[in-house]
Amino acid sequence: MNFETEPQKEIIGQMTKSLHFELFECISPIVAFAAVLEHLKKLEKCANELATEQMEAQHRAQVLEQEKAVVQRLRSERDALRTRVMAQSGGPILHILAETRTVSTQQLDLVDVSTTLLQEKVKTLQDILEAYHLTGISAKAREPNSTFTFCISTAYEGTYLDSYYLDIQIQLPRKIIRHNIPAFIPLEQTAHTYLQQDLRQFMDVLRNAMNAYTSRRYQVEQLQEHHAASLTGQVQRNAGYNSLKLQYPIQCGDMEHSVQVKLVYRDLASYLPTGVTLTCIGADAEFVETKLEHHRQLFRNMELHRVFDILKLQEEVVISGNSLPTVHSSAGPSSE
Repeated sequence: MNFETEPQKEIIGQMTKSLHFELFECISPIVAFAAVLEHLKKLEKCANELATEQMEAQHRAQVLEQEKAVVQRLRSERDALRTRVMAQSGGPILHILAETRTVSTQQLDLVDVSTTLLQEKVKTLQDILEAYHLTGISAKAREPNSTFTFCISTAYEGTYLDSYYLDIQIQLPRKIIRHNIPAFIPLEQTAHTYLQQDLRQFMDVLRNAMNAYTSRRYQVEQLQEHHAASLTGQVQRNAGYNSLKLQYPIQCGDMEHSVQVKLVYRDLASYLPTGVTLTCIGADAEFVETKLEHHRQLFRNMELHRVFDILKLQEEVVISGNSLPTVHSSAGPSSE
């Protein structure tokens, strides 16, 4: 049985509403404060992450600067060593070789003090010979005492290619006893010009010619290996790789044209052509000639396989299914 009257019910309802309102007024600031606190925590987390990233980036930059300084120092030391080696004349090379060859174990065993001094002297001489080896030339004594074997090591862009050897009698008059230098290298002419007067100059000229030859050969091999599908037919070359002929197709608008290339290396110490001839078969339009001039500049200033890297990237060569199983060899005149 309900004993509450209508006025009483109204009073109770008003009191309940007032209590609910007061309770909401108390809870709302708490909820708002919690939301603000959560947002502040997120901002603090982002700030910490950003600070960590900035510190890591600063550390990486410092490490990079240190590594750059080390590289610069090593390059300076290398350049100074090369300058020192290249500044030497043929006399010091002969002196080093002779002293390295004549210092014997019997001499080192005479007196302890003399032994130490001579050992240091031998080590110094060997270090200088090792410095010469950095230029691609090394030497080793043979019997008899006046004969040395010189080794010319060739490389291209850090890739070792071949080594060539000469047995030279260094006592005047100097004489080449035996060698494995290719016949197209003008060895006799170079020896006549430099060998008696300047052994270092003789080895430098020979080294430059051998490096250029192996570089030209390497370029043709790389062209055949990586761009065979861009060529028409076979690459024709002579023994010294200083006369090359090749053919490749190009796309000009809706027409496909064939380009014949002749590269001549008149300087045997050059790895880039001194003469470039391009002929486009069946095309006389000006825009074709403009494209060919662009190709000529590439052949004059870049290695052979690099040219086709660029042409392929620019989509100026037509890729076909042709392949080159071997590089065609045609007999070339000997330069010796």
